[in-house]
Amino acid sequence: MNQTHNILTQDELLHLAIEATRRGEHGAAISYLKEGVSRFPEDGKLAYVLGAEFAQIGLYDKAESEMARAIELAPELHTASFQLGLLQMTMGKVTEAKASWAKLDVLPERHALYLFKTGLEHLAAEQYGEARRLLDQGIAANDFSPELTRDMENVMAGLPEAVETAVANSADVTASESGHVWLSAYNNTDKPN
Repeated sequence: MNQTHNILTQDELLHLAIEATRRGEHGAAISYLKEGVSRFPEDGKLAYVLGAEFAQIGLYDKAESEMARAIELAPELHTASFQLGLLQMTMGKVTEAKASWAKLDVLPERHALYLFKTGLEHLAAEQYGEARRLLDQGIAANDFSPELTRDMENVMAGLPEAVETAVANSADVTASESGHVWLSAYNNTDKPN
């Protein structure tokens, strides 16, 4: 029997990794993804999902590196640009987050990812009303990722508390202090609108 027929393809590795992630089997997912990026180093989706998986388990530096590599390989992976900026924002790297999100400026202003990134930029600038308005619009426009909607709802749930904390303590409140946003390898790794 020819052993070359038993070698997994790019798509098979990606799907197996996503399925392992759904089951909470992070070790298996990372193994599939590491094999994928090793065998297919020019595949941006594999690099992105590996970065998202690293973020899931708290390896943020590795997550940032893989997501940045994914965007270099496939600039059209808008979800990767959004997630990289979100990761950087939660790490307190506001300037880097804005640079990552600048790649989303090619999207229509009514696109969910554009609205989310703009809302989060307003949150970082402590413009809570505008942040809430834009995040709300983004949630309404999001027709491709229920997981992302939940993440943004979590951010919005933290807004009233963040406003009260800022008023009560006269302290600066950044996106990373208003609640950690959990990253996930979304079902649909990118869908243009």
